[in-house]
Amino acid sequence: MGTLVANRLKVSGSVRGRSAMVVPYRDRNLVCWTDGPLGRCCSPDEFLALVLQEDGKLSESEVTSTDKVTGDLVMTSSTARPQAPWALRLLPPFPAIAHRILALASQEDAGAHEMGALIRLDPSFSAELLRFANSALFGIRREVTSLTQAVAMLGMDRVRSMATFVVLHNMVRSSVRAGALRKVWVHSVVTAIIAEEAARNFRMDSEVAYTAGLLHNLGILGLMSAYPDEYSRMLEVSDDFGFDLLQTERDLFEIDHCAAGAYLAQDWDFPDELAAAIATHHDETVANERSLDNLVKVSWRLSDALGYAAFSPAKNYAFEDLAANLPNAPDSWLGGTAASATAEIDSRLAAFPL
Repeated sequence: MGTLVANRLKVSGSVRGRSAMVVPYRDRNLVCWTDGPLGRCCSPDEFLALVLQEDGKLSESEVTSTDKVTGDLVMTSSTARPQAPWALRLLPPFPAIAHRILALASQEDAGAHEMGALIRLDPSFSAELLRFANSALFGIRREVTSLTQAVAMLGMDRVRSMATFVVLHNMVRSSVRAGALRKVWVHSVVTAIIAEEAARNFRMDSEVAYTAGLLHNLGILGLMSAYPDEYSRMLEVSDDFGFDLLQTERDLFEIDHCAAGAYLAQDWDFPDELAAAIATHHDETVANERSLDNLVKVSWRLSDALGYAAFSPAKNYAFEDLAANLPNAPDSWLGGTAASATAEIDSRLAAFPL
């Protein structure tokens, strides 16, 4: 029988032992399988069709019931927390200190001294945060000497995105020794830098865009951290033989990185908008559409076009064609040539080896 699991505002479920979750996306929902051979995100209608195709004995009445989730998917509900996909169970939980930092940064009345005192509770984390704050990676022009100064100078939104960066950097630190996996991490950072700049062109929140760009391949970062050798070999084989990456991930890990990333984003209590951007980042771009998910779709493709691809792309993108998806911003380095954009990114990366 189908079951739904409501966890805060998140909705998850299972069908015949296979886990799935619902990610709110614009005016509809996405359903992401989190285990089993389907391992992908799709619309509710596609979800039902895939279930019926996967198991011809499973009738639609077994999937649907009386409690309706927004959209077309209907299932019964319960209150148990969903089980993690097996491919992500070796990952450590999101650090408690980072959870507290993100929660405090979201409060309108939070002050710099209060945030500085909270960060100081974890000396290792605070040292990492200061180290990144003083790197050109974040484009800060003056030295930051204290946590309170860092918060006052950078603002809560910047501290929130930097805290997320520190968590991810610590998660992938050991696995990026492999060349193929290091490329994934560099690609994620470059996508964040591009998304931040593109958001300014769109007059959107640049910190939210930075975090979304950094996290768009959260599923890959999670899989490669849990299984660095296996994931590295999979990337090499996919590149050598031109295999479809998402399908190869499903074949090997029973989940692709879009669904894996959406699961982690919800499990770590990131906003639904961010989980949806992660789940849909391989969808096609829409010219001049002002939305977070479209911004991410354009940004990671720009990263590829500038030479920072994480793996051999299924399609080669031209920088000029992708930049045409962004509003005309003559003062932005994204409005220049591919060479000038690469020079800007290289200067940021060179100042802080990843």
